[in-house]
Amino acid sequence: MVSPSLSATLVAIATILNCSDGFVTPKSPSINIGSTTAGINTLPQSCNTIFSSSPKLCLLTPPTTTTTSLYSTQQASTTTDGGETPLQTVFSTYSDDNNLMSKDQLKRIPSISEMLAEGDLLPSELDDMWDAVVSNKSDDDKIDVDGFVQVYKDIDDLFEDDEEEEEEVDNATLAAVSAALAAASGADETELALAFDTLKNGDGDGSSNTISFTQLRQWEEITSLVSEGMLGEDEFKSLWESSGDNGDDTMDLERFLKFNNALDDLFVFDEDEEVDDEVEDISSDMTEEDEEEETDEEEEVEAVQQQQLPVITETDLPPAVLFSQLANENYLVGEAELKRWGELQDMISEGDLSQAELDVLVGRVEKAPGTDGMYVNEEGFCKLAEAIDDLFEDVDDEAADEQQQQDEDFRELKVELLELLEDIDKIGEEEGRLLCGLDCNELEQERVLEVVGELERETYNKVVAASNTGGGAVSKDELLGEWELLYSSSSTMKYNEGLSGLAGGLTRFGGLKQKIIGTKYLSDVEYTEQVVGKLGGKSYEVKITGDWDMKTELSLFTGKPANVMSVTPDNVVYGPRRDKADHWKSLGPMNMLLLSYIDEDLRIMRGNTSTDTLFIWKRC
Repeated sequence: MVSPSLSATLVAIATILNCSDGFVTPKSPSINIGSTTAGINTLPQSCNTIFSSSPKLCLLTPPTTTTTSLYSTQQASTTTDGGETPLQTVFSTYSDDNNLMSKDQLKRIPSISEMLAEGDLLPSELDDMWDAVVSNKSDDDKIDVDGFVQVYKDIDDLFEDDEEEEEEVDNATLAAVSAALAAASGADETELALAFDTLKNGDGDGSSNTISFTQLRQWEEITSLVSEGMLGEDEFKSLWESSGDNGDDTMDLERFLKFNNALDDLFVFDEDEEVDDEVEDISSDMTEEDEEEETDEEEEVEAVQQQQLPVITETDLPPAVLFSQLANENYLVGEAELKRWGELQDMISEGDLSQAELDVLVGRVEKAPGTDGMYVNEEGFCKLAEAIDDLFEDVDDEAADEQQQQDEDFRELKVELLELLEDIDKIGEEEGRLLCGLDCNELEQERVLEVVGELERETYNKVVAASNTGGGAVSKDELLGEWELLYSSSSTMKYNEGLSGLAGGLTRFGGLKQKIIGTKYLSDVEYTEQVVGKLGGKSYEVKITGDWDMKTELSLFTGKPANVMSVTPDNVVYGPRRDKADHWKSLGPMNMLLLSYIDEDLRIMRGNTSTDTLFIWKRC
């Protein structure tokens, strides 16, 4: 177990990240503490983003927080159907009949116009770039395509220096964090080494350099966790096996340290909450300092943005209707009005449509008379909308075919699993076995595990869908409702012949239901276990109540984010009796499980330390 010195170390790290001695103040700090394994401190990749970097502008799109310039990406050198690069296409669209471009024409390009309007590019900077390009030309008023490309490159280069400076700050900060973690790790390993010596000397003459499974089980830390219901016997055995193998079923000091690191990973919830609270306080202070240091120019830009009209978020509107909602007081649509077209901006932000492609499409549409090529009327706007729709027709057809195939695969796998569980129950009923697969044989367990593994990988699994979006967290609302247990391979439930362990003798396990309740203020869970009488025995219900929560944590086995559902039992009620559940050992398997699959009416949970342990629930 990690010593209390870790708390002090975390506070020291938070102090380091306060950036008081010349460091650049972070805009959105985030602390992630890595694992400590056998004296080697490692930081997770997320520590690389402790400081948010300055935005490096994408030259054909509005400024964002991306760190990749369009000028340096493969897209800038990729040719279009006509043999031109995107930059050459933009130049062709806005240049004159002689393939030359004036400074006014350059400023009309939507992406450059927007940077000038928002203050990301100063007029004086653009003038310097223009003068540098035209200084060697015979005509000082216009530039050709090469000069146009050079101007774009010069704009992009403005934002490289800031990024390099912040990378140096990041390296210094990470070095300080690593040093603090190393100090904490050394203290923890010293304590564990002393504990290991005590265990190997406590049984025998102390000449051996290893301890046995029994000696480790009798360690005060383990006996305390097991007696308090925080660690199950199956979990302890799994940790022993996963920590390594010395060849003679004993544990040396190195394996002992690995075992404790794995044990620590089971109890990271409270520590993470404390660190998160400290980071929130630091972030709040830094945000206030950033707001006080804003320049007058940034405040003016913010005031202009606040006065903008609302974004049109409705989708699939007819072009004429959309035009009427976007048009300005002159019943025309220009660059500013297109920014209020929500669906279009989503296409750009998600990468479905680049700003270069949009600039080309806008350039091909006939402009309204007397607007100097800056605005389109209703007819021009409708043609623009149709041109954008034409880009996605083939994609929509392919997506529909793919979705249809996925739906068919989903039905086949899900039906196969439900039919398999139904067959197991029928055979069990004929042979007098327990419900929910508690008595099924090894071959049946392997088949269920195989089908579940295939089902979990499908994209229609909401756990996979959440992971693909980048967040990884499934909404708690997906779990709310009443569920019936269809199958479990839990060795603890098999041994106890149910969840509560009260069935047996003249009674037997008759099924289990779970009700999950979640509101703004409450997160309650209730299990109802049926205990059925046999040979004159009396039937009754066992109700187990408690609290629940679900968080996203790194998996002990895969190292990837996983949705962990934790349950804290409170009371066990059966007949007239009501007992406290904190020492009810048979409830251990349900206390912490990984959500591996969920759809509208089926949910699959896996053991937190034994991933082959399954709990399959069906919505009532």
